[in-house]
Amino acid sequence: MAIRLDYLVFYIGNLSYGFDYVYTKRINGHAFYLRRLPQSEISDVADENFDFYNPHFSEDLHTPFNWKYDEKFTDLTRIWDHYSDVALGFIEDWADDYRAPVDPNSDQNVEWGIRFHSPNLKGEQLIYGVNAYPDRFDSFVNYLRSFDPEAPTNVPDDLPYSKGRFAN
Repeated sequence: MAIRLDYLVFYIGNLSYGFDYVYTKRINGHAFYLRRLPQSEISDVADENFDFYNPHFSEDLHTPFNWKYDEKFTDLTRIWDHYSDVALGFIEDWADDYRAPVDPNSDQNVEWGIRFHSPNLKGEQLIYGVNAYPDRFDSFVNYLRSFDPEAPTNVPDDLPYSKGRFAN
């Protein structure tokens, strides 16, 4: 049985240039991908009002909808289970902390992190690093950004699938 994510947030950058954020979330029967570039607003993914969807895909066409976002997003509703399985497959063997020596010039440091939650997990999980990366990090980033509506990357070859580490 695949483990379904509630949300996954990925960020990368530094204090000098800002952070690039990718938000993926499943809420109220639909799911989305949203990317925000450095210097953009940072959102609380757990906020019930942080929600993007296309009302034309809604099953209940009688529900009023006020379009309130001017950002491009990708609807992941139909592939959310597959997306969850692959995303967790990339990160399930990663440690919680990847830190290497920090450069005195803060422009040279790269901080990254992944925050995620699943109904199977107790609390939010965090994996992060500074100037150090786990195996297949670049492939994970390419996979996430393959959903970007404005600048999609190529989906990596041989996608991993969850083996169940996050099942309990």
